[in-house]
Order: sequence, then structure tokens, then C-alpha cells
Amino acid sequence: MKIKLLPQRITLKIALLYSAVFSFVLIFLNAAVLYTLKYYLIYQSMEQVSTQAEVIKAKLSEAKQNMDGALKDTTFSGIPDENIYVKIFDSKGRLLYLSKKLERVAIPYNTNLEVPVKVDEFDKDLVYLNTVFKKSDATFYIQVIKDMKNEYAFLKLLFILMFFADGAGIFISFVTGYFVTKRALRPVDYMIKEVKEIDAKGLNKRLKVYGEEDELTRLAKTFNDMLDRLEESFARQNRFVSDASHELRTPISVIKGYIDMLDRWGKDDREVLEEGIKAIKKETLEMESLVEKLLFLAKGDDRSIKLERESFDLKEIAEEVVREIKLIYEGKNVSLKGENVRINADKKLIKEVLRILLDNAAKYTSKNGNIEIEIGSGDEAYIKVKDDGIGIPEEDLPYIFERFYRVDKARSKDTGGTGLGLSIAKWIVEEHGGVIGVKSEVGKGTEFTVMLPLINDSK
Repeated sequence: MKIKLLPQRITLKIALLYSAVFSFVLIFLNAAVLYTLKYYLIYQSMEQVSTQAEVIKAKLSEAKQNMDGALKDTTFSGIPDENIYVKIFDSKGRLLYLSKKLERVAIPYNTNLEVPVKVDEFDKDLVYLNTVFKKSDATFYIQVIKDMKNEYAFLKLLFILMFFADGAGIFISFVTGYFVTKRALRPVDYMIKEVKEIDAKGLNKRLKVYGEEDELTRLAKTFNDMLDRLEESFARQNRFVSDASHELRTPISVIKGYIDMLDRWGKDDREVLEEGIKAIKKETLEMESLVEKLLFLAKGDDRSIKLERESFDLKEIAEEVVREIKLIYEGKNVSLKGENVRINADKKLIKEVLRILLDNAAKYTSKNGNIEIEIGSGDEAYIKVKDDGIGIPEEDLPYIFERFYRVDKARSKDTGGTGLGLSIAKWIVEEHGGVIGVKSEVGKGTEFTVMLPLINDSK
């Protein structure tokens, strides 16, 4: 069974915590005051017995009559404090003078001389001083005792007053803390109410932000920023699903059409049969390619793709991809220049980036178009892929790395594009800690630049 030590409401928790801290501080301060005051009163009592002893010695020194007469002098017996007691002994320990009797108290007269002493004995709290006085070759012992019952009674009364004052203060602090906290956290109740009304269809709702720039205001702004990101992500996801469905619908429709055609005429017509099989194979391959790209992006979103880094020469990989492109796109003038640059990256994924960029360049240049690849390094390794093709309109440049985005849907479909290649290339580059950029001018061509970190030889 789980025991709840604290209430669930945050207002009560804060009020209790505030009261606990206030109680600790208050009790500590009161204890410090009582402790300090106690030792101040003890010190003051020690000063009193010392002063009284000096007064007695002075009077005995000034007395002209013999000691017996001096001890009987009424002025000598006038002790200013009723709780101060005086005893005088001769050298043999005989009591010569007693100002008044202090019950059940028997303190040695010849110990701890000239030093005020605090004792807690005889059911009393006492301060005493033993001192020696000599006159006419006679030695006397003077004992001055101070009973601190009044001082300790005052401390007890003060303790009781502080106890009740502390209780009242703690109660008031709890009540005040509860209502102050409840008022301060009132916007949280509003936030809870507003958040409950937000769902997948109402992501456009936002919390109202007003008042001073405090923690709750920053919380509301942070929550609104999160909603902005969620709304954008949700819209992007919906768009992605819609575009994927659209892209898959086309080849499925084509395949279904050819299957219907084969069902009607393909059984008897060899040409129709071959045409249908060839078309179905083509669409199946395109569907397979599309699904693979979608799966790649989905894994990238889930962060489930692990880079298999290794050291390799970037120019050597570029040479391999150039040979592939020349075989696929005959007649294209593809050239490679630059230096050997070693990087530490996933070889297969970097090769895929080069394939995507060169494939795009080949698709959108004329039959005898020119494509230049440059490999080099500075602070970072770079890859430049430049063509003299149709170019990209300026207004489309900010969006070409978005999934399924096409500058010209009709032309892209003719060339077999899905609008996913550049999205994949951007993800791969950024996952390697690099950047990819593009410059283009309609009718003059396009240049893509990829920047990747170099191998740090100092490591």
C-alpha cells in the first residue's frame, strides 16, 4: 500500500513547504535569541558578583574600626540586589558574616578564587565569586553569590511567549501562503482548461499570454511554441501521407488498367501480353523505388538509421557514380575534377547523395547537356554538381528539399521523379553534420553544393 505523505494539490504543497521553511527559520532565530539572552544574563550576573565583591573589599579597607565593627556596619549590609548573598570567612573557615541565609547552598569559600563561576546545583541556578581580602596581617575570604531565579523565570516566560507566537506565526504563514499561492497559480487552472480543449483538429488554438514576463508567462509562450511545432509537424505528416497515397495511387491504377487489358485481350494477343507485362514491371519497379524511399525517410524520422562511418576518398566514390550515370544517360557530357579528399562518413549514404544529385542534373539537361562535378576541400570537404539544364525558378528554391515537392509536376512525372530524392540527400548530409545548398537560374542551369566535415588528423 502506497502512503501519500504530501497532498496532491500543488497549492497545499507549496503552502506546507513555505510554512516548514518559515517554521525552521523562526524556531532557529528564537532559539538563537534565547541562547544569546541566557548567556548575556549569566555574564551580567558574573559582572554583578565581581562588582559587589570589589565594593565590599573597598568598604572593609576604608573602615577605621576593627573588623568586628566593620562587619556590623549597617551600610555594609545594604546589598542592592535582594538575590545577592554575601558570606565572609576568616582564615580558619569560621563564618564571620552572612548577609542572609540561602537555603540548601554550601559552596566552598576557598576554591576558584577571583574567578566568577556558574553552577547548576542545589536545585538552583547560581553565580558566585570567591575572593581574598587581607588587612592588618589578617586574611578573610569573601563569597558573593547571585541567585538567578528572576533571570531564569524571565527566560521561561519568554520561551512560552515565543512558543505561542511561533505557533500563531506558522499558522498565519500557512494560511497566507495557501491563498497567495492559489492566487499566483490561478493562470495554471486557465491553462489546464484551455489545453483540454486542444486536440488534433484544434491545434490552431493558443494559450492567451498577458501580464508581466514571469515564469507562467514564459510557460504559456513555450507551450504555444510547442503547439506551433506540433501543428507544423502534423500538417507536414498529413501532407506526406496524402502525397504518398497520391504517388502510390498512380502506379496502382496503371497496373490495374493493364491487368484489365490483359484479362480482356492478353490471352489471345501476344503483343498486348508483352506490352502489359512490360508496363506492369515498369510500374512495379517504380513502386518499389518509391516505397524504399518512403521507408528510408520514415526510418530517418524515427532516428533508427545508424551511420556506418569509415574513412574513404570522396573523389573515388564520385568516379564510380560518374561511370554509372554515363551508362544510364548516354550522350550526357559528365566531367569530374578536383582533388583527393578523405572523409569519415557512411560510404553508401554519401554515394547515394552523389547519385541523387547527378541523376537530377542528368534528367533536367538536354540530350547533349553538360554536367560538372568538382571535389575539393578547405575548412570542409565540398562537392559541387553543376549543370546547364533548365534551371529552377527563384520562387521554388526554398521548397525543393521538401518531400514530394516538384517544380513542374508534369515534367517530373515524365522523367520518373517522385520529389523525394533531394529530401533524402538533405537528410543524409545533415545527419553527417554537413549542409547542402543550391543556386539556380532559369535557362542557365543549377549548381548544388554539399559541405562535409573533414577527418581531424589531430584526433
